[in-house]
Amino acid sequence: MRIKLKKGIQRKLIILSKKKNNLTWKQLASKLSMSERYLRIDLLNENRLLAENIYHLLCELAGFNCDAQILEKLEDNWGRAKGGKNSVKKEILLTTIESKELAELIGIILGDGNIWADNHYYYLTIVGNEKKDKDYLLNYVKPLIKKVFNEDMNIRRHKTHNELFLYKGSKSLVFTLKHFGLKEGNKIKNNVGIPSWIFKNKSYIRACIRGLIDTDGCVCPITGRNYSYIWFSSNILKLRTDFDKAMKILGIKTSSWNIRKNRTPEIYIGNKNMLFNYMKTISFKNKRNLNKFKAPVV
Repeated sequence: MRIKLKKGIQRKLIILSKKKNNLTWKQLASKLSMSERYLRIDLLNENRLLAENIYHLLCELAGFNCDAQILEKLEDNWGRAKGGKNSVKKEILLTTIESKELAELIGIILGDGNIWADNHYYYLTIVGNEKKDKDYLLNYVKPLIKKVFNEDMNIRRHKTHNELFLYKGSKSLVFTLKHFGLKEGNKIKNNVGIPSWIFKNKSYIRACIRGLIDTDGCVCPITGRNYSYIWFSSNILKLRTDFDKAMKILGIKTSSWNIRKNRTPEIYIGNKNMLFNYMKTISFKNKRNLNKFKAPVV
């Protein structure tokens, strides 16, 4: 059930709940079991109606009853019911919670995924090598999406190009990913980067970096060395800048970016202590990388 209040009352109720309990926005969002972004952007600006349980909790926090200000109580599927069979399905947020799992999915999508929203066409796609990434995509990424969004991804194989696709046509899935900072369309043209909310928490940063390197990174031995380096490459300027920022926060030193003509810019972790730090705090979920990694001997 959704609660539709008189204009401005929803905003006043949220602000009063915050002030009366001397809470930060983050603390209030935590009490309501939602993301700070959803609270401050969607609910505070009255872009979304309050769920009935959230409404009652806010009334309790604010210390007064707003029932006299209610205009309507609407079923969760009111948008579809009102329009009937010809109505366009309204998007909903599949999750409002920031988490390590969501941060890792953001990294995976920034690496080997994309979202599209154009002319009633809403899709998430994630692609990898059919042989090398099959286990990772089917046994890790697919269940992770199910856990975070409760969405079952479809599977498609492109035999000619040796590619394996996870894909899902879902307006709400794309809407949710955009809500958490991703952009639809060409990632290079849009100069995408790591969403700002991920930088609030080191565990989010580690998870996002793992997703990035498990997709757009690799493990490579170096001539003359008896251990492996960890590499990451990207054609996206902001993503490279955000990657540097993330590694600096995590205290992991890297090389400088190697930018050459007609080659994807790349960076690597080669210092022994930094490699130990990376494997201890981040590691891999893609067995293709994990099985190739050879730890340095100190």
